[in-house]
Order: sequence, then C-alpha cells, then structure tokens
Amino acid sequence: MRLRHCLSDRAMQNTRDAHARPPISIAGCCRCSACPAVERCHACGGPCAGTCPPTLCALSCGPEGHNAPGIHGCRRPVTTPCAGRCSATNRRSAAGGLGITGSARPAAVHLTRKPLDALPRDVADVDAPISASTGPEPGSIRSTHPMNRYVFPLAVIATSHLPVAVADEQPLELEPISVTAEPFADRGELDSTRPVDVLVGDALDRARAATLGETLDRQPGIANAGFGPGAGRVVIRGQSGPRVRVLDGGVGVLDASTVSPDHNISTEPFRARQIEVLRGPAALLYGNGAIGGVVNVVSDTIPTEPVEQIGGSLGMRYDDGAEALTTYGHTEFGIGRLNVHLDGLIRNTDDLKIPAGSVRDEEEAHEGEAPEEVHEEHAEGPTNRLENSSTETESFALGTSWVDDWGHVGLAITRYDTHYGVPGHAHEHEEEHEGEAGHDEEHGEEEGGVRIDLQQTRYDAKLEIFDPLPGFTRLRGALVLSDYEHTEIEPSGEPGTVFGNDGTEFRLEATHAPIGQLTGVLGVQWVDADFSAVGEEAFVPTVQTRSLGVFGVEEWQLNALRLEAGLRLENTDHDPTGNQPARDFSTVSLSLGGNYALGDHANVAVSLSRSQRAPSSQELYSLGPHLATETFEVGNLDLTEEVANNLDVTLHWHGDRVDAELTGFVTRYQDYIYQSSTDSLLPDGEPDRVDEEGMAEADGELLYVRYTQQDANFAGAEASLSVLALQSTTLGNWRPRLFADTVSGELDNGGPLPRITPSRIGLGLDWQRLSLGADLRLTRVLTQDDTAELETETAGYTRLDADLTWTVRSAAALVFGLRGRNLLDETIRDHTSFIKDQSPGVARSVIVDMALKF
Repeated sequence: MRLRHCLSDRAMQNTRDAHARPPISIAGCCRCSACPAVERCHACGGPCAGTCPPTLCALSCGPEGHNAPGIHGCRRPVTTPCAGRCSATNRRSAAGGLGITGSARPAAVHLTRKPLDALPRDVADVDAPISASTGPEPGSIRSTHPMNRYVFPLAVIATSHLPVAVADEQPLELEPISVTAEPFADRGELDSTRPVDVLVGDALDRARAATLGETLDRQPGIANAGFGPGAGRVVIRGQSGPRVRVLDGGVGVLDASTVSPDHNISTEPFRARQIEVLRGPAALLYGNGAIGGVVNVVSDTIPTEPVEQIGGSLGMRYDDGAEALTTYGHTEFGIGRLNVHLDGLIRNTDDLKIPAGSVRDEEEAHEGEAPEEVHEEHAEGPTNRLENSSTETESFALGTSWVDDWGHVGLAITRYDTHYGVPGHAHEHEEEHEGEAGHDEEHGEEEGGVRIDLQQTRYDAKLEIFDPLPGFTRLRGALVLSDYEHTEIEPSGEPGTVFGNDGTEFRLEATHAPIGQLTGVLGVQWVDADFSAVGEEAFVPTVQTRSLGVFGVEEWQLNALRLEAGLRLENTDHDPTGNQPARDFSTVSLSLGGNYALGDHANVAVSLSRSQRAPSSQELYSLGPHLATETFEVGNLDLTEEVANNLDVTLHWHGDRVDAELTGFVTRYQDYIYQSSTDSLLPDGEPDRVDEEGMAEADGELLYVRYTQQDANFAGAEASLSVLALQSTTLGNWRPRLFADTVSGELDNGGPLPRITPSRIGLGLDWQRLSLGADLRLTRVLTQDDTAELETETAGYTRLDADLTWTVRSAAALVFGLRGRNLLDETIRDHTSFIKDQSPGVARSVIVDMALKF
C-alpha cells in the first residue's frame, strides 16, 4: 500500500482502474474546538485549531456518477455540516478481527465494516479516540456501492491522521482490502456468495506462526493437522490433504504436502500480506484438488502498483516456547515504472517446550488409557521438551514488475529452505542387529530421530492488462515453475527417501465487458507435475500428473440481489512409471450462488455446488510402508471420481456496534475416498497388521489399509458475534466477542470418519486506547469422543492466549508486542494430528516481538 499525503483537499482515487475502484473525496480537514483532553483532533490527528470546515462529502460512485450502468443504489454527492466531533471506530469481529465502523457526529458519515486491525499499522492509526454513531440520521452519507463499503472507511481512517496543512496538494492512494482469490477482482468478504475469511493486518500479526496450519488454527472452521512444530497442514471443515488446495499468489504451491502429514507446506506465513480462506468447495475456480476449500497466501512478491517511495518493514520475534528467534524483513522501491520487491526470513528454534508428563508412549495410547491420565513415572521425571522438534528455516524472495496505465507485468524468484525434526517418527527398518552391543549401537543412532530437509525454488511470472481486446475489460495471467525436493534424514545422518516434485502451472483469466446485467470471467488452468519418490519409504511410485481445466463464472445484478453461476470442465491424467496402468478422469463442477442485501446492515449469501474430484496418484498407486502414519498403504486402481454436493448459507449482520456472522453447511459426498482397514490377510476378527515388507503378522508394527469408496455426509456451522460495548476517550474501546464452530463427518454406514475437528467455543476481548492495544482469547475445545475404528478419543482443553501491543510513531512506526500462549499451561492434543499422543502442543510460553514499519 502506498500513501501520498494530501493535506488541504484530501482526495483518494485509484487511478489504475476507475471502473473497479470509484473515486471518493473528503473535502477539508476536521480541526475542531470540541476535542476535550487531547492534543489533536479526533479525525485528522493534527493540532486542534478550533475551527471546523463546512463540509465533509463523498462523491458518487462510478465514473459516470449515480447513473453509471450496472451500479445500483448509488447516491448523489451530499454535504453535511460537521459538528466538531469527528471520529473513527475501531471494530473487530469475533472470527479474528474483521470489521470497522466509523462516524462523524452528528452522523455526518456512517461507515460499514472493514477492520482497523486488518490494516497495516502504518496506515490504520490506532491513536484516534473511538466513538460510533447510533445509526444513520437525516443527511448522513451512506455509500451503498459494494466497493465503497471497503474504500470509504479506509479513506477516512488514513486521512484522519495526516498532518494538518501544507502548501502542496497531493492525492492519497490506497487499495481496498479485497479477496484476490475470488473470480471478480476487488471483491470483499461480505460481497461473496461463498464463505470467505481474510486474515490481514494486526489480526495476521497475532496469528503468525512457523507453519500455515498453525497460523490459521484460530480461524472459524479451520484447524491444524500438525506433525510437530515443523509441519502443519490446513484442515477446513474436516477436510485436508488432496481436498484442500494451497495457493501462493493465486497459483498452487506445487509441493508434496498432500502426500503425507509430516510434509510441510512450502510457503512462509511471515511473508504474507494477507491470507484468504475459501471455506467449502472451490473446485470450479481452482481445480478438483479444491473440493474442500482453498487457502491463498498473498505476499505481493510482484508489485502490482507503482512504488513511488521506498517502504518496508524489519522485525524480530523471540518465542520462549521453543527458544525460537525469527528475523524477517521486506522492502519495496521504484525507479520510474520499474518496481522491486525484496524479502527475507531466518528462523531457528530449539525443541518445543511441552507440559510435564504430556508425552504418552504408543503402548499407553493403544491400551485405551484416558487422555487426561499422567503416569507417576512421567511425573517423577517430567519431559518438558519435545525431542527432535527443532527447526531451521530460511526464505527469501526477489520480484520486479513494470507498471503502466495498461496494466503490469512482473517476474519473481522465491527460495524456501527448512530443516525440521519429526517427533514420534522413528524408523525401525534397520538391519537386524547381532548381540547386545549391536543393539545398543543401533539404539544410540536412532536417538536423534528422523529429520526432513526441504528445499523449493519457485519462479513466478504474472501479467495483467486492462481493456486487452474489444469486449474484455481485464486479462490476468500467471505462470509458475517449481523445483521441489525434500530428503528424509535417517537418525544416523544418512539420507533416506527423497521426494521430488517438478511442477508447472499456468492460469489465464479474462473478464468480459457487461452484457446487459451480466458480467463474467472466463478462464483456463493447466498443471503439469512430475512427482517422484526414491528410497526405502517410497510408498508412491514416480507419477506424472497433468490436468487441463476451463471454467466460466457469470454474475447478474438485480437491485439488492446478485446471482452468480459457474461451470468448470477438467481432465486429469496420471501416468506412472513401471507396470502400473495410466488413469484418465474427466470431471464437471457446477455452482450457483446468491447474495441478497437485507437492508443497510444485513445480507444473506447462499451457495449451492456440485463438485467432482479425480483420485490422487497416492490414492491410486500407493504400495508400501508409510511410517509417518504407521500404516502400510495399498492404492486402488478401481477408484472413480468423488462427488461433493454442497449447500452453504451465511447470514451477515454489520451494524454500528454489532457484527455477527452465522454459517451453516451440509455436504453430501458420493464415492468418498478414504482408507479402510481389512481382515483378509489373517482372518481373526481383528484388523490386519503387517511388517514393513507387507508380510502379515498378528503383532505387526503397521496397520494394513486400502483406499476404498463409500458415500459420506458432512455438516457443521460457524458463528461469531462482536459487540462494541464501551467507547471512552479515558478508558478506551472495549469489544467483547463470541465464536464457535462444529463439524461432523460420517460414512453412510454410520461409522465416523477419523481425525474430524472437535467442536470449539470461545470468547475474546479487544481493547484499544491511543497507541496501546490488547487482545484476550479464551477457547474451549471439546472432547472428541465420536471416533472412528481404531481411533482413540481426544480430551478437551481450555486455552488462554493474550496479546499486548504498543505503537510508537514518528517518521516510521515502531511496534512492540508482548504475547502469551497457552497461559493456563494446558496439555493440548490436536485430534486432527496423527501423532497427538507423541506430540502435544506448546506449554505456557511468552513471545516478544518488535517491528519497524516505514
């Protein structure tokens, strides 16, 4: 975001795309005489001059004013006298800080939400005292265009803290917060027909962690399937792996994280400007691998706007939970129309600190012992560090772009290296030892545990053109080349199995000009991935997977109702090496959704979709020991396409003091693909167990599983409520919030599916006063006792987290943070984790961080 300060007649206009981002102007600064007990005006942040400008106005939206075609509900410019007590209201939603309201009393401006904590601190000044209007009054300005809902609040907030007056006038430019993963550019969460979350600004700073799964763990409907601190997959409504697609800048990460839960996602959360989550099926937009949802990490590696002056950040964080030190930074600068982006990160951690006695061995876990029980031997010799959980991570990115009136084109290179331990993942396939000495030697070698050395180099090219051809208003393209490899290092230090993925992805989207009331996007997506696995644990053969998809999404606006319909056709081809046959799948995905405004404060969104997913290469061709999950996997060449029929209904309320959201969903899967144990090798009434060679043994170390299909049903809900309870220039602004989510997943035969996220309920409190901010969050995770066959229940826990920030401003912003995690020192086990008993969550810990933003 680039700001150019305007001080007498502050104007905000995005010159890149006037049609998508209508100009809004605020004429004059409010320098009033009614600012008690403060040294500067509530609105502009400058010295209180004792005068009040005559007007505060908003221009009509659209380049042709209120009569612009395709725009409904726009109003002509109006003026309202300023009573001398202008303010902006800081509001955060229960789901993680999404919401803002502002007012200029006596109701000169009424703003609908976008979060103050969803803005970078160098834009969203929290020093302004807070007040809110009780509702619109005669003569109030209310912007009803969907984009003004986001642009206008940002304009008021940003302009309210600039210096009071200078001779030169310059326009203020900033972009609205939008969901880039949506098919239509610059669309916000409230305007989407599907459930969407955007984690950005202070809310993202609070949530940042070493893995993407842990970063998003506190968002509604989302959980972390961790495999120790070094690896964490995202779980959306009980779905993960090949059903959740992770994107970096709108294009796939092209790694091997879907193959095994101990394979980390190869993207760095500290690089993100914002993280977007599409909850529920998004296969129509991003392919059959997104049948359960999409996570999009937006890092702006390729600048899309002119960078007129150098800017960036430099930060450091220390976490005593793992004695972790993270140093990171980024900068952007421009030379004419040429822009450059550079970022980097170094993080080193020790073994994770865990509650004493919280590690349970496999024998205890399989004996059905109550999860809360702690043995005396653990209490006498407490284990307060999780062995083999240390990590080392380095990441850097260099990007450049050329930005012109016609659009932009850019290139970037990103390098991601991480070396992390895998707790509870001991390899026991060493050669048979002879005698006691040999046994001792082997045991000594294995004490270090297995580690993973992951490396990825990624090359991005992006293009955006405005008005590229007659009948089209925008063309966006992206090409990614990825070189991914990770090596599993044996306890002896020798390299073991090597996984590789050389991937290419191309994506092209074209937005056509309005045809009557219809606006649409047409697109094509091509993915070519060469996956390989070489070594003793290569349970998946080398497979080349190609997919080609074409899609279209059309939107129809009718007053307060917006309808959206889409279609995607895709072909996926798996071509393995060896004697395995190739498989080819054709899938069709359909969606229909609507968003209806129920007055000025509420809207309801409904989405109905039918999505198909082709089986993954792992589900088709697996054959071998998968030690991370303690199974011997057998693929199934007879698998057919998986079908998800989904209904989502979301109700939003975004008023002056209250923000609320309630979402309910039902998904009916046909031919759901899952792993099932058998009783055919040793018909004894017990699930088959085998050794690492696949030979049946009654007490074998590995569970024999085979991929199969059966219909399944998922249902759940997510809810959040946030209330502005107190506004005071003395006591600050207090916003309590409530949140909850739940999901269930069952096969048609009534049996629960494994590792389904337990229900959660919690409450939080946000507080802001001047440069100080605080956030408390108390979450109760319920016991998960609705378990699948051979799965043990997971005890619930209560987690308390706290954040305190202080911002010091001069030419730049210096932000200090003090954060507490698991302050009640609870034993935390994630039911979604394969190693919940061997790898509990962090014990009580403190995080100290500092960031300079300029």
